[in-house]
Amino acid sequence: MNRNHADVIVIGGGIIGCAIAYNLAKRGVKPLLIDKAPAVGTEASWAGAGILISHASTHEPYPTLCRASLALYPTLAEELRAETQIDIEFIQSGTLSVFFNETEAAGLIGLADRRVKRGFSTEVLTAEQAWQLEPTLSKSIVGAVLFPEDAQVRNPKMVTALAKGAAKLGAKFQLGNPATNFIRESERVIGVVVNGETLYADTFVIAAGCWAGALMAQLDVPIQIEPAKGQIVLVEAMPPPFQHIIDGLGIYIVPRADGKILLGATVEYVGYDKTATVDGAKQMIDAGIAIAPQLTRSTFVQTWAGLRPYTKKGPLLGYLPGYDNVVLASGHFKNGILLAPITGQLVAELITSGQPSLPLEPFQPAVM
Repeated sequence: MNRNHADVIVIGGGIIGCAIAYNLAKRGVKPLLIDKAPAVGTEASWAGAGILISHASTHEPYPTLCRASLALYPTLAEELRAETQIDIEFIQSGTLSVFFNETEAAGLIGLADRRVKRGFSTEVLTAEQAWQLEPTLSKSIVGAVLFPEDAQVRNPKMVTALAKGAAKLGAKFQLGNPATNFIRESERVIGVVVNGETLYADTFVIAAGCWAGALMAQLDVPIQIEPAKGQIVLVEAMPPPFQHIIDGLGIYIVPRADGKILLGATVEYVGYDKTATVDGAKQMIDAGIAIAPQLTRSTFVQTWAGLRPYTKKGPLLGYLPGYDNVVLASGHFKNGILLAPITGQLVAELITSGQPSLPLEPFQPAVM
């Protein structure tokens, strides 16, 4: 890699950009990752709860993508631990989805039946069976569905591990300055301007989350990716009151190994506003207490919000319309953490061989 030339420039230092840089570096490609923030993983990748959930019952492209990514996690966790000495705290805790009435029961039990018929692991539980697994659950639940393969990860640690692993394999990082312009030549991008300096590459990847739309606008590609605000509440209880991720009443409860418990998350289309609000926190807390009344005795720690990248037909993975050397990897919405391993792998395969191991046509970026 020359000072101003890289094999691939990745724009975006969240979990998606870092996963792509790591996978490229594993394949002998020397990427340069640039980001406007002074450190990797400061936006949605930090703010998320780290849940790895795939409940769909079909073999459609998106559920297949989710399941393929979840399957990569156990090996990736060990690989990153060996290479970087960072434990990303991958825990296959399973999810317990609780229901309180017949309407909720019908939906979840129907999903469970379809999953079982198609060979996916799921178990319908009575209320008594659910209480045996999680004694602190409300006595108002009427049953639950167990998804045993679901897992969680400490997402800030994972972003750090991916970046450290990529760096050890030759990736370079330029942080703290935004990409402000692209240099084009004969319908190809040849460079990107960062802090007044032009950085050149053969291939460019836009992995800038909900800021990707502004970058594409500079390339005259009007694909909209908008921010979807998600607010999370963090509480603490010792001993930890849950062993599983709990899902119900529109929220999830994520117990961490350190006794912290995450309650999340809202979905708010309010632009680039990351303000944590009393109303958002109250929604999470009220639902959490309805699911597990014992949470009233937990200690409030903090609340925060992040901006997920939302697009109607996301995620968007593939070459930008009109460009044969600019790849888009964004629009993962609520599943950026889950989909990071498979996104990194597929984008690296696309760039290095042109033959990704899963078809990307269903996720091809297109101007709407």
